[in-house]
Amino acid sequence: MSKLCAESIVADLLSIFPPYDSFVFDQFGVLHNGTELYPNVLEVLRTLKASGKTTLVLTNSGRSASDNIRRLSAMGIEPLLIDDVITSGDVAVQQVLPSFASRFGGNCHHIASEKADPKSVESIGGVRFVDDPHDCDFVYLSGISAGIGNTWQQDLLPKLSAIGAPLLCSNPDNVAPGADGLSVSPGTIAKAYRDQGGTVEMVGKPYPLIYRSVRQRLEQLNCRNTLFVGDSYHHDIVGAKNTGFDSFLVLTGIHRETFKTGDIVDTLNHDLIENGIVPTWVASTL
Repeated sequence: MSKLCAESIVADLLSIFPPYDSFVFDQFGVLHNGTELYPNVLEVLRTLKASGKTTLVLTNSGRSASDNIRRLSAMGIEPLLIDDVITSGDVAVQQVLPSFASRFGGNCHHIASEKADPKSVESIGGVRFVDDPHDCDFVYLSGISAGIGNTWQQDLLPKLSAIGAPLLCSNPDNVAPGADGLSVSPGTIAKAYRDQGGTVEMVGKPYPLIYRSVRQRLEQLNCRNTLFVGDSYHHDIVGAKNTGFDSFLVLTGIHRETFKTGDIVDTLNHDLIENGIVPTWVASTL
């Protein structure tokens, strides 16, 4: 069984980046905390760009790439620093929603973040969006509003169970880092619904479909040696390993509290690593 060794602990990404020609970054917990960029993000991105590296963002966001590009730009990341953004929301809308409509019927009840752009899903062929969940053939869960994050167990989950409709979730994350700590993400709700017997399909990291899209984009950009950078062991690191990529675990995101005390190697080996899946590199900061 593989274990993390001390040689995998490095100071930051810039200490090991030269051999790689491309980098695929997670967003929340790596580039920003939901409100502002982490302190060294711009230095890292500018250094990679100046060195001729390709940089992509691969995010478990139920929103579109254009939505996420606008968010990153508003936080201060110049568009030229990112070569492309791939979101689980776009993959779900373009590749899965039409098949859901064919399999279960076209009436879809969409649960989304209040910031989501409805235009990103409204033109999907065969799908009709209905406001009343009792009128739907399936539920599309792409995001949640702030209020639902606190009340979903008493409110949303019983409603989903009562309806019993199949559910497509385009954000498999369990939690998301924010300025005030961790908050519930759609993946937690989808898994709870599945545990109650609901039919659930997940799109995003670590599930294979989204990696087909990112691999295709990397091939188009002539990338041959890619490093995946993320803050979630179970989503970013496991997903990269299962698809044959090196990975870099940064401890600024969802695992930050786990590593506040104790040795990084011991903590990873005892508390996180499963099935011999070990990150190639680990650092406390990007």
